[in-house]
Amino acid sequence: MVERFDEIERLTFKALSELIRNARGTCVTFTCKKLAKMAKLSTKPVTLTLVREVLEQLRREGLISIYKVSSHGIKYMITRDSPLWHACKTGEVLSLRAASDISKSQRRNR
Repeated sequence: MVERFDEIERLTFKALSELIRNARGTCVTFTCKKLAKMAKLSTKPVTLTLVREVLEQLRREGLISIYKVSSHGIKYMITRDSPLWHACKTGEVLSLRAASDISKSQRRNR
């Protein structure tokens, strides 16, 4: 099944917010493949590259961070201190644009 980037982005955010809502601790770690499986996306390298691009955009905004880089890929982490954590817990974030707006408003409040 071939998905468009905006569809992959939407499904990645949905899987990430589900992962955060179901979190029982103060941080969550995940890989591109884990999110792709949760979103019921293909785990082919082309799709995983697009999922990684969504996650890298979030990382550049400062909403998630890299936990570990290994030969198996990049493991990302989000903690409860992130504005994205609170937004996902309350069900606000649905797109990269919304996440970017959260990041910008957080920077203005500092």
